Amino acid sequence: MVRRAYVQGLIQRRVKYRFDLPQPMSIKQWLQNNFEELKRLLESDWNAEFCPASPPPDLGSLLINWRGGHLVADVSICAPISRPWSPPISLEIPVKRIDICVEPVAPVTEAVEYVKIYTPGVKLFGRVTLRKDYAVVKHKGLFFAVDMKYKADPRGGIVLQVPRYKCASYEAGAAMRRLKNLLEIRR
Repeated sequence: MVRRAYVQGLIQRRVKYRFDLPQPMSIKQWLQNNFEELKRLLESDWNAEFCPASPPPDLGSLLINWRGGHLVADVSICAPISRPWSPPISLEIPVKRIDICVEPVAPVTEAVEYVKIYTPGVKLFGRVTLRKDYAVVKHKGLFFAVDMKYKADPRGGIVLQVPRYKCASYEAGAAMRRLKNLLEIRR
């Protein structure tokens, strides 16, 4: 059984998926048995592509589809083990529940391409705040920062260039620090 909740994360809110286990088992065993199911659940809930990473507590990232481009979120185990580092033996200890957290991060890799979108007004896309070299997008109650390009359209309105990323490894701490800096500038 899985329960979802918005909880306070390191920088802002994040979504926690709590898996109550029918009987105690190790995190390592649970991941071996349920990783594909977890991947499908996250991809379905977020309309995203899951990019796996290791070792736990890091599980990977989500490239969330938004207006033809991507928003990036980190996926990790947030209880009973968590970052920045957990000893390998902690994966072998039987537990009764496992919490997986999805938390927005700022992209730390270059965009593969940009998708052009014309809109008469950015407010049609919901809560989007344009800044010099990026945009802050509110999606599913969370704030994401993306390297977005934009310019005025001669016909009126605006042309957005929304980035698309590919699966790549990244340092979660650097991605979260970058998001924190971008969100603080926003205020």
